[in-house]
Amino acid sequence: MRDKDNPDYEEREPSEEVKNFVRESFPIFLGDKDVENIDESTDGESRVSFEEQNRKAVDDKLESQEVAHLGARNGREISGLKKFLRDLAFTVALAFALAILVQSFVMKAFMIPSSSMVPTLNIGDRIMVEKISFYFRSPRYGDIVVFRYPPSEPESMNTKNKLYWPFEQLGETLKLTHRGTSVYVKRVIATGGETIEIRKGLIYINGRRKPEKGIIRDGCDFGPVTVPEGMLFCMGDNRPNSRDSRVWGMVPLRSVIGRVFLILWPPGRWKILR
Repeated sequence: MRDKDNPDYEEREPSEEVKNFVRESFPIFLGDKDVENIDESTDGESRVSFEEQNRKAVDDKLESQEVAHLGARNGREISGLKKFLRDLAFTVALAFALAILVQSFVMKAFMIPSSSMVPTLNIGDRIMVEKISFYFRSPRYGDIVVFRYPPSEPESMNTKNKLYWPFEQLGETLKLTHRGTSVYVKRVIATGGETIEIRKGLIYINGRRKPEKGIIRDGCDFGPVTVPEGMLFCMGDNRPNSRDSRVWGMVPLRSVIGRVFLILWPPGRWKILR
């Protein structure tokens, strides 16, 4: 290689072959003038190809951005759907649990299947039974109660296990317990320790006549019988057509489900019972 300081050095113009080689292989080393010369010297087809490559690169970038945006949006939609389904499942489970708890420990609906409580309750009436009252007091004369008879486990009537009856109530709501027993609705006539006697259809409690309204009497005689503690003597309001304590005996307090307080259906018979 010759040095410019060498007196024998002569600066020569590169040949066209060298210039073309440099243009094609190392365009970055060319000056602005040479670039202009290249632009002017390149044919139209090369320029179009360069523009198409640029346009394609821009389109590819826009497409990738759009795909990323769609992916993010789809991800948000899927995440939102999962959250909705999770919230829906939680709401359904919570509603189911609340319904079970309300029916087990607060109130429950029943349908009257027979005429034993006519004229107070008719066949097909839908009634609401509340359970809260008997958490604070025992059933008393005149209460209309719903109970199961006979008890599915008679020995359980005297259990001291405090957890037994809550689980029994939950099991009853879920149809898991009290199989083989029937649900009855009757009116409480006498409670534990009282002596019940019926003379020609008239009720006497501890030797005193009990006035009654809205019942259908018969002319039967019964007793006198003393009701054991923890038991109830119950009868239907339609005395001639009621199988009750006169037939199958006393009702254990623990077999009582609750107190009837409302005729819910049909609308024409809607009524609060006291």
